[in-house]
Amino acid sequence: MTPAPILEARDLSRTFRVRGGNLHALSEVSLSCSPGRSIGIVGESGCGKTTLNRLLLQLDRPTSGEVLFRGVPLPRLDTAGRHAYRRAVQPVFQNPYSSLSPRMRVRNIIAEPLLATGTATRAEAWRRVDEVLEQVGLSARAGDRVPSEFSGGQRQRIAIARALASRPELLLLDEPVSSQDISIQAQILNLLKDLRAEYGLATLFVSHNLATVRFMCDEVVVIYLGRIVERGPAARICTAPQHPYTRALLAAALPADPDAHADTTPPMGELPSPLSPPPGCPYNPRCPHARDICRAERPALASRHDGLVACHVAHEGGI
Repeated sequence: MTPAPILEARDLSRTFRVRGGNLHALSEVSLSCSPGRSIGIVGESGCGKTTLNRLLLQLDRPTSGEVLFRGVPLPRLDTAGRHAYRRAVQPVFQNPYSSLSPRMRVRNIIAEPLLATGTATRAEAWRRVDEVLEQVGLSARAGDRVPSEFSGGQRQRIAIARALASRPELLLLDEPVSSQDISIQAQILNLLKDLRAEYGLATLFVSHNLATVRFMCDEVVVIYLGRIVERGPAARICTAPQHPYTRALLAAALPADPDAHADTTPPMGELPSPLSPPPGCPYNPRCPHARDICRAERPALASRHDGLVACHVAHEGGI
């Protein structure tokens, strides 16, 4: 029996009114985060990944659609439900230099959500701080220091420890390694994967890098100009992508084998403005396979093989 989702997005859309018109940051995005599963959200900067994360965290409100926690829309949660949501769903942000208060000791940073919600006494919170610091590869003595005494990689471990303190069920990871150098990235990714396996955590991993997502995730959702253009198992998406945009993202990633032949090219041209998205398929101005139908009709997100794809050419078997 499939476990019930912890968090669901149903037809989420977010439009911002700006000078010059309406900016469509996210359009009709649906997904669900289930226990023990990891979903990767992939796309270029400006595609809507972070907007989606903010909506899931209630840092912003959708223009339409809804987010549900254990089947209940977030605005309809009662007090107990809101406390359960805040405990169960925890974020890890991109930049640990700005997500950690420079004036607080690490012990207080990690204990703050436990003490603020009344889920632990001060003594219990201090014990929990020591536990999670050890879990992320730091000593309990690190709790007595301030963030400026740590490297970037160590600060991100502290941010992960803060997220783990409330014993969450789902981590929302927004580009958690993009600000680190390559060796530190590998350490943090391995740590996250080990924690996920040990505690059965669900994760939603936002990234622009398909290679990273393949390592971390079971399923991949590819977003372009605020819309899902492809989704499916990570192993298949990263070896046999169906949408031309997914292929272009894969070509733009560093190959595991530098001598491997690349039969695709990175995205061509500039990302169109979300203020005036192109008619038809939003990717058609950059797509080497675009046809007349692609310029006239927006393709539906429909089943293909073991996933979903929004591409006229793919559905006709032409890619």
